[in-house]
This record gives sequence, C-alpha cells and structure tokens, in this order.
Amino acid sequence: MDWSTPLKLKDMYQTSKSHYDNFDAKKHFLILGLFMIFYFVFQETLMYVLTRAGNFSKHYFSVLSFAMLNGVLFWGISILIPPKFRRIITNGLLLIGTVMVCAQLVYYSFFRTYFILTSVGRGAQIVEFMDIILELLRNKLWAILLLFLPMIIYAFLISKPKTDFKSIGKKRFLPLIIALLIIIGVHASFILVPNDSVAKDYFLYLNRPYQASEYFGTYTAVGIDFRNSIFEINSSQDKLAEDYTDPTMPSIPTKESEGNEPGNSKTEEPTGHSDNTDPETPETPTEPEAPIDRSPHILNIDFEDLASGRSRDVLKQMDRYFNSVEPTLRNEHTGIFEDYNLIVITAESFSHYVPDPDLTPTLYKMMTEGFHLTNFYNPVWNVSTLDGEYVVVTGLYPKDGAWSLYHMASREQAFSYPNRLPNYSSYAFHNHTFDYYSREVSHPAMGYDYYALGRGLDVTPSWPESDLEMMELSVDMWIDQEPFNIYYLTVSGHAGYSRYGNAMSMKNWHRVENLPLSDEAKSYLACNLELEDAMTYLLERLRDAGIADRTLIVLSADHYPYGLSDETFNELAGGEIDHQFELYRSAGIIYVDGMEPVVIDKPVANIDLMPTIYNLLGVPYDSRLLMGRDILSDSPGLVLFNDLSWISEVGRYTSASEKFEVNAPYSLESIPENYVNSINDIVRNRFLFSRLILEEDYYAQIGPPLIEEEDR
Repeated sequence: MDWSTPLKLKDMYQTSKSHYDNFDAKKHFLILGLFMIFYFVFQETLMYVLTRAGNFSKHYFSVLSFAMLNGVLFWGISILIPPKFRRIITNGLLLIGTVMVCAQLVYYSFFRTYFILTSVGRGAQIVEFMDIILELLRNKLWAILLLFLPMIIYAFLISKPKTDFKSIGKKRFLPLIIALLIIIGVHASFILVPNDSVAKDYFLYLNRPYQASEYFGTYTAVGIDFRNSIFEINSSQDKLAEDYTDPTMPSIPTKESEGNEPGNSKTEEPTGHSDNTDPETPETPTEPEAPIDRSPHILNIDFEDLASGRSRDVLKQMDRYFNSVEPTLRNEHTGIFEDYNLIVITAESFSHYVPDPDLTPTLYKMMTEGFHLTNFYNPVWNVSTLDGEYVVVTGLYPKDGAWSLYHMASREQAFSYPNRLPNYSSYAFHNHTFDYYSREVSHPAMGYDYYALGRGLDVTPSWPESDLEMMELSVDMWIDQEPFNIYYLTVSGHAGYSRYGNAMSMKNWHRVENLPLSDEAKSYLACNLELEDAMTYLLERLRDAGIADRTLIVLSADHYPYGLSDETFNELAGGEIDHQFELYRSAGIIYVDGMEPVVIDKPVANIDLMPTIYNLLGVPYDSRLLMGRDILSDSPGLVLFNDLSWISEVGRYTSASEKFEVNAPYSLESIPENYVNSINDIVRNRFLFSRLILEEDYYAQIGPPLIEEEDR
C-alpha cells in the first residue's frame, strides 16, 4: 500500500493550518465572516433541495438573503465572545443549530411538515416510535452527514485560533450592528406591507415553520416559532380599523350551463309529471308539499349588543366579525336524522385508496351508499393527528404553535358533540395509550366518558393496536344506552408500512399478498383491513340490535397517510400525484344503514363535518361560529390548506406562486375581478378568528345564548 498520498495530504493540512493560525486578527475576522455566511447558505440550500423536492421557486432568493443575514448575525455574535470561550460556545451553538435542522429534516421525511417547539417540551412519548425514528435516521444518514459537514470544517479548521479581535477596534461591532439594523428593518417592512401578503402572515402572525421556510429558510422559520413561543404579535391589533366583513362567495354562472352550478349533485327527486301523460285523462290532485324551511342556522345572539358592552377591542372585533358572517341555511336534509344515535370516527391515515368493493366492501358501501363525497379533502396541520382530531371535534382550525385540543380543555366548549347532545350517553374510545397528546385531559373536557389503553380499555398492546379489538371490547358499553353519542380514534392504520414492522399488516398480510402492488402499498392496505373488520363488526352489532337504520356514522381521517413514500403514493394513484392539492384528497363517510345514496361533488373537508352532522340531526347551532360549512347546504364549497392555498368550486389557488387555476366549465372571463382576493380574505379571516375563539375563550364570552335555539 502506498502511504505517500495520505502523508502528503496530512502535510498539506498541517502547512495550511499553521499558515491560518498565523493570520492576523483582521484576516481571521474576514475569514470567520465568510465562513458563517457559507455555513448558513449551504445548510439552507440543502434543506430547500431536500424538503421542496428540488423545486426551486422565486422564494429561494429570499431564503438566500435570510441565510446571509443569519450568517452575519452569528458572525457578529461570535466576534464578541471572549477568545478563551469562543471555540466552545460557537461550536456548541452550531451543534445545536445543526441538530435542530437535522431533526426538522427527519421529522419532515415522515410527517411532510416541520415540528413546532411547543411539541419538543412534550416529546417524551416519541420513544414509542423509536423504531420508525431509527429507520428514518438510516434513510437520511447521507443528508445528515452533509448537513454536519460545515460544522466539521468549522470545528477542525476555523475555530481553533484564540484571536483577540479588540485589536481591530470598533469595526468588530459592525457585523452585529448591521445584522440587528437589518432585522429591525425587516420587521418594520413586514408591518408596513399590505395585509394580503402571504409572507407577512408567515413572518408576523402564523406559526407554521414549514410554510415559513418556503420564504425565509429553516433557521428563520424556527426563529419565528421561538419568538412566537415567547410572545405573540397579535394579528388583530393592526387590523382593528379594517372592515372584517366576510365576503360572500359569489355563485358564478358558466357558459355551458345557466343556473346549474357544478359541484352540488344530489339524488333526483321525482317531479310527478311524465311526457307520456294522456292530456284527456284528468290528473289526480296531489297534496302540495310543505315548503322547505330555509331559515338560517343561527342562535339567539345579538352580536351588536355584545359589542357595545365590551371593554376590550379584540372582543368587539370578534362580535362584529361573527355578526357579518353569512350563515348557512336549513335545507331539505335538515333534521332528517333527528334523535338518531351518533358515531363519529377519526381513522388513522385513512384515505380514498382504501375503500374497494372487493377488498374492503363495508367501507366501500358506507362511502358510496351514504352521502357520497366525491371531492373530500383532509388538509394536514402542524400537530399531526391531534390537530386532525381538533378540526373534527370542534369545527375550528387549530392554533399554530400549540396543542389546540389540550388548550381547549380549559375553555368553554359549547359546540362539542356531548354538549350539543346533552341527553345522549357520550363515550370516547382510543386503542392506543390513553395519555398520548394529553387526551386524558382533552376528551373528558369535551364531555366524553373516555376509555383507552391504560384507562379501562384492555386492548392487547402491540404496534399498532387493533381497531377490531377496540370495537369488540367497547360496543357492549354503549349499545343499550340509546340515544348514544360515541367517538372513536383508531390507530391500526398508522405507519410504518412494512410486512413485519406493523402488527396489523402482519396480521392481515395473507389477504393482500397476491395483490399486484409493492410491499409498502400492500402493508398500508393490510393494516387498514383492521379498520374494515372493525366497521363490519360495528354494523353487524347495530343491525343485530335493530338500530343500524337510526344510527348516523361519520368517518374521516386525521390526515393523509404521510408515512407512505412518494413512489407508493404514485403507485396507488396510478400516476404521479400532485403534492399541492391531490396529496390531501381523501374519503369521508356520512352513512345511515339503508339510506338513499346522495352524491355531493362540491369540494369539502373534514372541518365541514360538524355543521353537517348538526344539520342532519336537527340540532340547534350557530353556523357563524364554526369555521366549516354544512356540506348539504347551498353554501359554496371551500377547502382551506395550511399554506393559505384553497380549493373552491370555481378553481384552485396556490399561495406560494399566487397562481389561480380555473376549473372547467368556468372561464377566467366569467369570474369577477375581485374573486381571488375575496376568497383570500375569507381564508385569513377563518384562520384568525378560529384562533381567537381559542385564545379568548370566546364561547364563554357569549354566555347562555349558545345553548338556546333562536326565537323563530
């Protein structure tokens, strides 16, 4: 073996290091600055490539600017550290930063978003997923090593000299002063820019690290999260003078069909007439149908009177806003399931890839023979399953940077299912650990009698646990207590998706092993067969008890199956899937055994389920105070996403590119000039006031009218 090459490299390193160590303070000062800028630019560029699928947008140049700013800021800080401590402190800070960036990368590779700092303090339960974490670390090891490369260079080459920069005088303060002035200027500029700026929302008001990283990079996005965890810039305060009236989404006629809007298909009603009627044969007079009640879904709340008595501006603003929101109207479906039992299910990682007439006939029947939602979405939020639950059980959007469902436990919950159905027996069940995400606090606070693994539900511990076993252990607890209101949170569909790493996939593998799919796709379907079996068992028990035809079952996912690889998504979809919108398409089930199927084509989401349920049950509620809309009403469909993009019946808007794509048969010419801006206002309003409901405990500020039906 020729040892000359390694020896030569060692000599070159020693010579270069000696030369560097002998630089004067001015040269060290400049080299340190250049390296810090390189450090942040390198890491931010790599993260942009890894978390944006290599798709560089115009916002990348903004990310570069913030990376350079962070480099100058850290340069300025490191210069002022005393020489004997500089190496330890700077290496320590860079290590913390690099570990944080790597952690965000690993988290993103599974959840397709970044974690918030609030969750770090509550992260002890993450050890339950250590096998998944280790697998992710193995898969991303090459990227982690690349991210650590600048730190290794700094630790072994740059950080050793103990140069005292006092010798260069006051110039040593320039980097820090420049960085701080730029930071102040950036904050000031964002405060002054128009309120419809998406970048402004992410920089000042919304605590959404992944979305913010599109504009500012990972380090700045985490910095915004850190800033907001200490104090919040209240987004309502700089807008108090504005008119917060929610724009009404216009019904836009199409060229192809006058007065017949796409997206609202329903079962056809018989007209009582026929083209073959003999004109000489007198028709038998029929009883005229009673007119359909089209009154608004509101309660007896005088928002103007409430506003006049408020001592705080933010509550006045909220009163006036909710007074301006257009309520949804009662319709032909209002109260058709009055006094029915209710079962609401949040199904782990369920999607429209699961229901199949042969493989999962029960789920397929429930999806297609109930209210068939052909355009249903499950947007993902910052706190995974917990936020997915929050949307379904509160009808609100989750607050950024917080465990919203946990915080809601200390608030008035006037619209929770148990509180709206006070005469019902209310139970909640979960087949995983009872205190995960502090559900032992949140679920009883909603009014449920809560059971889970470790809290009265003796499901066999495994990973994941069995949905079927949860159903078998729980049904006898409530089936003879009509009327009942039951909530289930399943876990069998949880990632990771492998034959031997997922207990439910392994259990049901024999049922999928011959499918012409990859092992990951088969594993995903196999673990969801446990949900199929659970629903089959549930319907059998309801039918045996003679109450299946008076029990409303509503099922949706907590989020899309983000544990699947892109390749498997494309495989299941039969082509390359769009990650902006179609990634979040899902299946929603609203079903009563034996009902006439109704097809709903307009775009809807899981946040629309609560008002739809209350409309079907004929339960009094105020549609102005929920962020979703009754799916069966004539209110236009609108699906909001975490990055402020949206889908309406007219088209799709991507916030990052500010691009609006029109759906056929609409045309750009038929759309009002202010349509996109109006919907953007609606999107911002719903996120803002949803958050304020939680922060201000707003339902408690309204008082008794929330439990009273309006006087009609």
